[in-house]
Amino acid sequence: MTSIAATARTRAAALALFSTDGTPATLIADSPGFIVQRVLAMIVNIAANIAQRGIASVPDIEDAVRLGLGYPNGPLSWGDEIGAMRVLDILRNLGAATGDSRYRPTLWLRRRAELGLSLLEDGVDRG
Repeated sequence: MTSIAATARTRAAALALFSTDGTPATLIADSPGFIVQRVLAMIVNIAANIAQRGIASVPDIEDAVRLGLGYPNGPLSWGDEIGAMRVLDILRNLGAATGDSRYRPTLWLRRRAELGLSLLEDGVDRG
């Protein structure tokens, strides 16, 4: 990742270093949160929103993403694997850093994270 504080020479040296094994490397713009954790936290939060609104059950959300999108795991399984509290922290930190409301965690996710419950629990919680 590149920052406004990095010189062109530093960026070129980093790119060369990370490309030494033959795998192409790409410079990306500096931003709060790493790309993977940022994307996964958003996917988990969207799934939590769907569960909260009662649009689909937890098992249906998991199956739809795994089977329909070909993901290796459903979004709430990923959330459990990462840790619901970690997902919550990522979303809160992104929201604080950017001021963007799209990072606001759903009440469904917050309750489960704060109570230490699995995101795979399909309890009725339409808060």
